Amino acid sequence: MADDERGILLLIRSILSELEGALVVGIAENANDAIGLVKDQNPDLAFLDIGLPDMTGIELADKLREIKPDLAIVFITAHQEYSLDAFKLYAFDYILKPIDEERVKSTFRYICQMLKMSKKNYLNSEASIISLNFGNEQVFVKPSEILYIEKAGRHTFVCCVNGKFKTRKTLQELEQRLGATFFRSHKSYIINTREIERIITCTNYYQIKFKNGEDTAFLSRDRHNMLVEYLNNNI
Repeated sequence: MADDERGILLLIRSILSELEGALVVGIAENANDAIGLVKDQNPDLAFLDIGLPDMTGIELADKLREIKPDLAIVFITAHQEYSLDAFKLYAFDYILKPIDEERVKSTFRYICQMLKMSKKNYLNSEASIISLNFGNEQVFVKPSEILYIEKAGRHTFVCCVNGKFKTRKTLQELEQRLGATFFRSHKSYIINTREIERIITCTNYYQIKFKNGEDTAFLSRDRHNMLVEYLNNNI
């Protein structure tokens, strides 16, 4: 974490200390100290203030990405107009001051999800078969054949290139069986990132259009940048 307001650093550290899987390896009140921390500690995630005394947070992000290209970055700012410049660097998110505790927690959890996805062994998962109950039949599908999975009411539907199947399995159960190419785009959707054709901007959300199907899936606004980050690093 890097911020010239020590109170902000202590607040974020306190919030993260309550979360499973979070380990704060250091805090810095200027950019040079932050660079040293990344070199020494090799963190997965950095929270960076936009306005630091020795350089801007965006300049710092450039330097940190040279040291660790896959570093996840979240900007902290009191000025929303910086967000476009921030996202040009593929930052996962930006958090406005005063700090919203729930925003910090949700951002951290989403980034953890992305990091877990990137560390999965895709080759092993691609070789697996998923069993689905469809009426009185049991259907077996390869993950590569799945376009998306949707939770609709009390039912879960697996939409494949050769049809749509209803299963008793939950999204969470299926997510554990799938490989790194699958992304939780919305609370009700898991999508196959290799099948994405386009992302369509709507008023309060995004739609995913697939290469091999007419259906669309939802993408939450707060997960859009994480998906773009993943696609830029993996496709």
